[in-house]
Amino acid sequence: MTKMSERPERFLILCVDRDDDIGAKAKLQTPIVGRNSALSAATKLALADPEEADANAIFSAVRKYDELVLKGTACEIALVCGNVDRGFDADRRISKEIQDLVKTSNYSGAILVSDGADDELVIPIVQNYMPIISVERVTVKHSQRVEETYLILGRYLRMLVFDPHYSRWSLGVPGVIFLLAGILVASGHVADAELATLLVIGGAFFVRGFSIDRTVAGLLQRGPTGYMRLFSMVTSVLVVIAGTFSGYGSMIDAQNKSVVQLDAQQNAGYLITGSIPLVWAGIAIYATGALLSHLARGSLRWRRDGFVLVMLALLYFPMNTFSQFLINGTAESTFLLISYILLGLAAIFVLTIAIYPRVRTKGFPERE
Repeated sequence: MTKMSERPERFLILCVDRDDDIGAKAKLQTPIVGRNSALSAATKLALADPEEADANAIFSAVRKYDELVLKGTACEIALVCGNVDRGFDADRRISKEIQDLVKTSNYSGAILVSDGADDELVIPIVQNYMPIISVERVTVKHSQRVEETYLILGRYLRMLVFDPHYSRWSLGVPGVIFLLAGILVASGHVADAELATLLVIGGAFFVRGFSIDRTVAGLLQRGPTGYMRLFSMVTSVLVVIAGTFSGYGSMIDAQNKSVVQLDAQQNAGYLITGSIPLVWAGIAIYATGALLSHLARGSLRWRRDGFVLVMLALLYFPMNTFSQFLINGTAESTFLLISYILLGLAAIFVLTIAIYPRVRTKGFPERE
């Protein structure tokens, strides 16, 4: 049996100019095929910009072509370009030009000649049409790693400056700090400038760390119900803060009125006793706002907010009794605490087993 003859190998030496310096500076259209055409394009580009690295990459591709031809390897050289803005448009044009090259001749593989990391981003595009046998990196005037580092840093710097999602933090927060500090220093309040700087930085960390900005933006996108949620959120925080200060004031008053020094347990009891009404009211305001918002939107999540209100009511008396236990430590307060806990468990059991399934079947249709 005679062995079938295999198709002779023929390789494509491909030089890619992803940002289209050949078109912008040398005013040439790609794809450019052939040694003489490539050499002419490299010369025109070098004359237009002697410091252009793409010209050196084309000369290197011509030299690689001559080396392979001397060894008897069948090959061809071609230049393709992208777009000055790089990105999707550039890669789409490169893909189209490589597709046109493949239609004119069958290549066994490609030898990619590149002048840096940016041009090598097209490797997956080339591999869609032919295997890449080798990659020739041409390093001109700068180190390979330095170029890659500058490429990455440039992308992140553009993102920090021009992307509104990041610029508000990278430029907005420092801008507010410098503005306030400059005004306060100019007016002679150096200490206040330091305090304002700490407050702005701390506030920015707090907002970003707990995603408060995203939460507020998401609420505002929901329309009137979102404003309702936002109002209840802000007012509940204010009431909780007021409750904390109220509890601290109650603890200080108790210390001033007591003839003996209070221990840590008693101080905690007075702090809880003074703060629990407003703290519970603040949490209830938030849950009520969420409940009304979900009712207005026809969302079944109002059940969860309703159960939060019920839980607050059931926990109020145990917490209040617990604070009295910390202050007095009497057997009566201990008995009341255990009694409230048992009653609360019984109420939760009834709600979970008897009432919740009925509310669930009669709820509003979910529209979220």
